[in-house]
Amino acid sequence: MATEDTAPTYTMVEDDGSVHTDLAERISQFNYFSNHGAAVTALFPAHWSENTGDTVTLHEDGSVALDLDGTFELPEPFDRVAPPMMITTTTGMAVLKVGHPAHQTIASGFRALNIPVPDVIQALSARDAALVGDESTIRSFTSDVLGRWRGWNEPVSTALLGNWADSLFDQGRLAPDALIKLTAEAKAIHKQLTPVWRRKTDKERLLLLDTPLGDGLTLYDLIPAQTADDSGLEAVLANPRLAAILEALSPDERAVMLALGTPGVVTWAEAAMAAGAAEPERQGKRVRRKVKRLAARITGRSSQADADTVSGR
Repeated sequence: MATEDTAPTYTMVEDDGSVHTDLAERISQFNYFSNHGAAVTALFPAHWSENTGDTVTLHEDGSVALDLDGTFELPEPFDRVAPPMMITTTTGMAVLKVGHPAHQTIASGFRALNIPVPDVIQALSARDAALVGDESTIRSFTSDVLGRWRGWNEPVSTALLGNWADSLFDQGRLAPDALIKLTAEAKAIHKQLTPVWRRKTDKERLLLLDTPLGDGLTLYDLIPAQTADDSGLEAVLANPRLAAILEALSPDERAVMLALGTPGVVTWAEAAMAAGAAEPERQGKRVRRKVKRLAARITGRSSQADADTVSGR
């Protein structure tokens, strides 16, 4: 039976005494000069499909860059060896042991040092997962990094395959705002994939015109056919059931119901706001429930009256 490798997964550069010391000194020198931008916090070989094996640097501002000019290449005679994975810790720079079972991915190297995996590294790994259809990795990225859950896997997977990371592969550098662009693209795609009747405005769902208020009445009945100079009130009152509902409402509630039929107002909360309610969301929900109850009651009375008329003939 295979036994777990309990040997340390890394060494500190100060205790290493090898070629890594030279690399650590170059990283320190690079960080010393402010004109280079944000300091390098990690150096590792890329595991991404477009540039497997290239040396990558992670910077403290969240940007990622390929070592295009060879600043961090291994000196001879080690220059044909894959670059090591080096990560800055609170006590110095650690060198991850090559070939250790714990270092199968870039993320595992950070975890081995009890350092949170940077979001941008997880995003690049998720991009590779999207290329091969690895749904499990995409779900983990969606929930752990983006904080999104049900219904977001497809938008995030599609956004990952977009152009948010092109600058890394085309110009060798990924800016700190790359993750913001990725998130914005995922939100836009999610909205495109969401049916209109399931979208929200100010935390309220949009309502279809055929949303029932009660038996036989829908929101469509609240929207009168009106001319530019017609308030539409006459058309509403022309419907005896709607007139009965309006009569049973208080003046403030009546204002909310009438506002729902005006152009640009699509939710009960917006109607309450248009009517001047102090708490639009609460007032909108209260009026909606009351109108629904009244509609059911009035429709029931109307049906009973029609039945009595027929039976009395």
